[in-house]
Amino acid sequence: MCGIDGIVDYGSGHSIRESVEVMTQCQAHRGPDAGAVFVRDNIGLGHRRLSIIDLAGGKQPFANEEGNVFLTYNGEVYNYRELRDDLRRRGHQFRTSSDTEVVLHAYEEWGKDWASRLEGMFAFSVADFRKREVYIARDHFGIKPLVYFYDGKRLAYSSEIRALTRLPGWIAEYDLESVEQFLRLQYIPDPATIFRKTFKLPPGHCMTVRMGEPHFKIERYWEPPLPARAGRDLSDDALDEVLRDSVKRHLVADVPFGAFLSGGVDSSLIVGYMAELLDRPVKTFSIGFDEPGANELDQARIVATRYSTDHHEEIVRVDALGILPDVVRQYGEPFGDQSAIPTWYVSRLARTAVPMVLSGDGGDEIFAGYGTYGGWLKRMEWLGEPKPTGMGGSARKIARRFWPSRYPTPPTPADNPQNWLDFVGRMNHRQRESLWRPELRYLSDAPNRALDEALAAMEGEGVQRVQQVDLRTFLPADILTKVDIASMAFGLEVRPPIIDVKVFEAASRIRERNLYSFDGASEYQGKLPLKRLLARHMGEEFTRRPKQGFSLPLKAWLHDDPATACRVRELLTSSDTPLSVWFDPVGVKTLLDQKQPQNTWLLLVLDEWLRQQQTAA
Repeated sequence: MCGIDGIVDYGSGHSIRESVEVMTQCQAHRGPDAGAVFVRDNIGLGHRRLSIIDLAGGKQPFANEEGNVFLTYNGEVYNYRELRDDLRRRGHQFRTSSDTEVVLHAYEEWGKDWASRLEGMFAFSVADFRKREVYIARDHFGIKPLVYFYDGKRLAYSSEIRALTRLPGWIAEYDLESVEQFLRLQYIPDPATIFRKTFKLPPGHCMTVRMGEPHFKIERYWEPPLPARAGRDLSDDALDEVLRDSVKRHLVADVPFGAFLSGGVDSSLIVGYMAELLDRPVKTFSIGFDEPGANELDQARIVATRYSTDHHEEIVRVDALGILPDVVRQYGEPFGDQSAIPTWYVSRLARTAVPMVLSGDGGDEIFAGYGTYGGWLKRMEWLGEPKPTGMGGSARKIARRFWPSRYPTPPTPADNPQNWLDFVGRMNHRQRESLWRPELRYLSDAPNRALDEALAAMEGEGVQRVQQVDLRTFLPADILTKVDIASMAFGLEVRPPIIDVKVFEAASRIRERNLYSFDGASEYQGKLPLKRLLARHMGEEFTRRPKQGFSLPLKAWLHDDPATACRVRELLTSSDTPLSVWFDPVGVKTLLDQKQPQNTWLLLVLDEWLRQQQTAA
């Protein structure tokens, strides 16, 4: 796990070496073990390393034998040993035992097609001086981040937005439509960022940048396969084997490691597989808060006892306003998912013992665990959306694929972004409209570009449609961003075995009726295959508990405590709040009076982020 950055300069007038050095130093927390910068012609590459595999080798930027191809790489490739054996048979020779060198030789062998052969989490760039191109790619699901800035005179890229803002000559230009998306969703979906001219490379995409002229091209190299849920169902035993194999592959490391353990289904399942595979106790890490009902420590202890783990836990008393500046600074742009704070604390706890952990992230998206899916299914049924039939390949569907203009797909309630936004959104339209200053209220009607594109790409039936939307939006831009930034703030690598191409392909073979159910009270029960597997070891009662999630007691902190509530109101309605540039003070007060803690939190995050921008300027 590392931090990478680079620049292709077309005559910006700024020092390439200085630009790369300042970006690399800004990411020192991502790679505390080593750092290096390489400059040749108009190309600069920077790297910070957190050593996990081959501690002595694999230092970057990594060059081929001829010294004309250079790699900077963040992440881990779990099938690197198989790829190395294949490449050796093709005549390649290796100087180290690192996955870094394998990635570079794979590029030399297969060119731009090599990204799709890699299994793991990664973001990398290859400067190929033979072809006079820089090739950049991000992993299939977006586990590792990659952001870039382009103004016609230089293209700079990095693992974190914050590093780009350190570029000499950087001028912050805010994208107000992105601010609107933040108010709607609590995050800014790919490819946008809070800044103009600055973007996130979407998951499963690659970018080719020419060295000699200001030109780049972005292409998709991997598309999540449409679930084939009309065919033969995947058995629980088969899924069990796929998950166990994924955990085994994710355990490859030359350093001590452990696991996050919340006590939920997904992390408990991962810890169980680790306990089976290892010949020593698993190091597990859990946190809780001292407010009643604000943690799952009791459940985590049950799992830790069941598997005899080396369990570490911490009960945190959080000053939400006190921790806010550090968290906001690290994310580089407004990020309003409140669970960033517990992720921050559990990462800090884990890093005291290990530099790498496994997590249970991805179970809800890939196995339909969220209650929002159930709410959406009910609404679609109420609006007349046809129920999933489990049948595919009809003549009309085939006709639409080959003659879309003659047989267009009729619009359905599922195509309306608002029907999904009602379940996943934060501030509603009326709240956002009253919040903006009068001259900016048009922004409340701005299109939901990311959701529109994701919904337009939906195929299949039933819950798999909104699962695809989450895979393109919520998973990379919220869940994975949250974990990467919070964990790397402490130099901790987090590997999610469920977010794996082979696991995803296996999940796509599970019939929809076996993914979820509605009980007698019409309560949605998702990710049933994972719950059935966990029940084999922990029992039905443990696995059927209501989903709690990794969240904060925000109401108790922000509204119920009179002193804190007063501080919040003073902060957000004071004459010096930067929010007043965009927001109507009356609208801010109205929103605070509604005492909706999540919306108050969004305002606090945005206010703090803008204050930091003013200081930096």
